[in-house]
Amino acid sequence: MRYAEARPKIKTGDLLAWSHGGWSSWHDIEVNLVRMATRSEYSHVGLALAGGGRVFILEAVGSGVRLFPLSRELPFYWVRRPVALTGRAVDFAFARLGEPYSRLQAIKAYFGLLTAGDDARWQCAEYVLSVLRADGEDLAPRATPSAVVQAAALNWGPIVYVDGKKKHA
Repeated sequence: MRYAEARPKIKTGDLLAWSHGGWSSWHDIEVNLVRMATRSEYSHVGLALAGGGRVFILEAVGSGVRLFPLSRELPFYWVRRPVALTGRAVDFAFARLGEPYSRLQAIKAYFGLLTAGDDARWQCAEYVLSVLRADGEDLAPRATPSAVVQAAALNWGPIVYVDGKKKHA
């Protein structure tokens, strides 16, 4: 699906995921090594925040928890949540903006040793699961991108690939 088609349909709380395939930077290499070690198709997850004709990503990345324009992170995978996030969950997500990212959390999650939200340091899947828990939903038992995407697909519906290419005339 093209981004221009998907954008008006994406709502706050929908799951967004990425499968990083490049090898052109140290970050790309690092992400791909993690994907290979974890046998994971997905390297990153976030939640959509839609409003005012725009869509943003609520996510935990190396620079910390942030709000970032989705249009600058194409292509991606999208799983529609049956209902939008409540104000309580959005408030929880916003209260964590600027909190630090932790690679240690990502390692702990891989080994099943992470208790999501037990401190103010985040990795992407842990942040997503904690926001969803603030909305009363316990989506996945493990805080890894693949576990979150698989649980969302099982509970919410299909995974849709969204690219940024324009339709050819």
